[in-house]
Amino acid sequence: MKKITLAVLLTLSLVVTGYSLELGLGFQYGLRTVADSKIKDVYGNGAAYFPSLRLVVWKGLELGVGYEGGYKRDGVIGLFEEKTTLQVTGFELFAGYGYRMSILEPYARLGYGFYAYKQTIESEFIPFKVDNKKSGVTLAAGLRVYPLAGLNLSLEAKYIPLKVKPVDVEVDLGGWRLALGAGYSFRL
Repeated sequence: MKKITLAVLLTLSLVVTGYSLELGLGFQYGLRTVADSKIKDVYGNGAAYFPSLRLVVWKGLELGVGYEGGYKRDGVIGLFEEKTTLQVTGFELFAGYGYRMSILEPYARLGYGFYAYKQTIESEFIPFKVDNKKSGVTLAAGLRVYPLAGLNLSLEAKYIPLKVKPVDVEVDLGGWRLALGAGYSFRL
């Protein structure tokens, strides 16, 4: 709560001192890879989407929030090839820096994600269900292109380490997110 209060106070101080703020809305869609080979064999890589809201507070410095969804995969597991489902979603707070050069803007971000993962195995013998949460640091880098005033197209690579221990064995549900996106930004 203290971090959120500090971010709000910093933003308000920039507004009061006359800095021009920029608000950006974006949506990205792309491939979500799975780091753990055993998990990948059962569920595979899948699609993910990431709507986000960012506030550029000072000369390329941005604060933002986003939501990752879309990864829900089915598979078969075990000797009896029982049906299974895995779903991973997440809410992310981030800070980043973008360097605007004409119509190009390379950027980098550091975030903190709050992820939920759900796994079910439909078994006649031992039904299994995990519904758990895990948080951790996220790292992203990308490029925005501004073909028209306010409109941007983006390409981003993000890595999310997400090691979890649903039972006795630790698995890595994290991996790379490679996404294309579009967004719109305007000055406040």
